[in-house]
Amino acid sequence: MKTAVNLRHPRNFFGMTFLFSWLVWGMMLVFPPTDTFFVPLLFLGAFGPSIVALFLVYLEGGIRFLKEFTNRIWDIRRIPWKWYLFIFLFFPGVLVIGYAIIFLLGGEVPDLNTYFGGINTTSDLFYLVVFMLLGGPLAEELGWRGYVLEPLQEKWGKVRASLIIGFFWILWHLPLFFIEGTSQSQKGLGIAFWSWTLQLFFLSIIFTWVYNATRKSILAAILLHFMANFAYPLNLETNGEIVFTMLRFAILIPVIMTWSGKISRQKMNTQNSV
Repeated sequence: MKTAVNLRHPRNFFGMTFLFSWLVWGMMLVFPPTDTFFVPLLFLGAFGPSIVALFLVYLEGGIRFLKEFTNRIWDIRRIPWKWYLFIFLFFPGVLVIGYAIIFLLGGEVPDLNTYFGGINTTSDLFYLVVFMLLGGPLAEELGWRGYVLEPLQEKWGKVRASLIIGFFWILWHLPLFFIEGTSQSQKGLGIAFWSWTLQLFFLSIIFTWVYNATRKSILAAILLHFMANFAYPLNLETNGEIVFTMLRFAILIPVIMTWSGKISRQKMNTQNSV
């Protein structure tokens, strides 16, 4: 019996996702919304990957496949406890190490108010968490990791699949750089843009690693995406952007080497068994 994975078509997913999100965001560019509708429309476009993923899963396998798919969002048992630790500590760790390097090089390090300023009550914290979960993790990860990663890595392998998703992930975000009021438009198209671009390739590889290690857990991808957004370095100057870019590359080297080693061993085992 075929599974949902065997029926997946990445080109359909990418095409429908871009059509949905870019149509919404394109309308925002042509007809700038009022403050009342700005955030809802921004989030509607952002939910393109997850909406399209749910639609395609249902189209391919009906309610049964949809239940199997959504179970990977809610099932906390898929994630071993050590990977929960990794998910919640990895990006804060990268943030601390990066700022420590900047400090040692004579740069300025932001204080905690940069990240927690304006949070005075429990309800403030609650709304911040909800906002950050909706604005990226829940809106995107059902699609990028939950739906399209599996068929891509089956065909292209882990590294190339991650880079393919990273490329489309970057391209998908581009309209946001031209919509005034978004975090992307505040970055501009200078050094911060290119640092952010490399960051998404970095995230795509790390997300693939964690997703595979947690038995295809979409929840793991959602939580990791949340922590990546929460612990993103802020107000970096050019030297700071370079430091974090180099740090991310240094982190990727052992991950890719581990994958390459496993592939080599698998090939050797296959040849020996023939």
